[in-house]
Amino acid sequence: MNLHRASTQADWQAIKPTERNLFQRVAAATMGVVSPGNVISLVGFILVIIGLSYLLDERYLLSLVLLAVGRLLDVADGAVAEATGTKSPLGEIVDATIDKLVTVMTVIAILLTDLAAWWVVAALVILQISIGLVVFIRRSRGSRIHPTRTGKLSMATAWIGIVGLILIKALNGQSVVVSTVYGFIVLSLVLGVVALCQYATFRAQD
Repeated sequence: MNLHRASTQADWQAIKPTERNLFQRVAAATMGVVSPGNVISLVGFILVIIGLSYLLDERYLLSLVLLAVGRLLDVADGAVAEATGTKSPLGEIVDATIDKLVTVMTVIAILLTDLAAWWVVAALVILQISIGLVVFIRRSRGSRIHPTRTGKLSMATAWIGIVGLILIKALNGQSVVVSTVYGFIVLSLVLGVVALCQYATFRAQD
């Protein structure tokens, strides 16, 4: 799994201004704010927000599609940033922040719509908030913390579980689907605990 990690400086900073591509020039001119990866992350975030509004309105299938597309864009942003030579520390922070925000917001929406037991929601929210706090504290103390493979897998399986909870509602709770979905949620929690331990140690650094 390619984690598309950024180094201590943005990709374009190692390239002469005259040799930068269009995306790198725009990113450099905006101090990394406007870049392909950040734009894709923002679009994905907006789609998730719209999807959550449909979820609260009990339009489950439409919500499912928008949430799935929004999260697929999150997978694509790192690959696009690498392909365009626009990876940066800021982009990595934007991606990780949006990851945590949309996960917590979606889990809360699931709680409000009674799609899962409260303890499932609490476990996912507490774990993701804990990871975010640990990373923030480590970075504020000068540590170079990057997303770990385990952390990425935890987030991926969490989202499979989250989308699955909506699918359960759309399919009227078929037992095979329910068992599979909760299996992914449990796997996400286990991986999340491992990732939390990694972020709290030096293993989350280069």
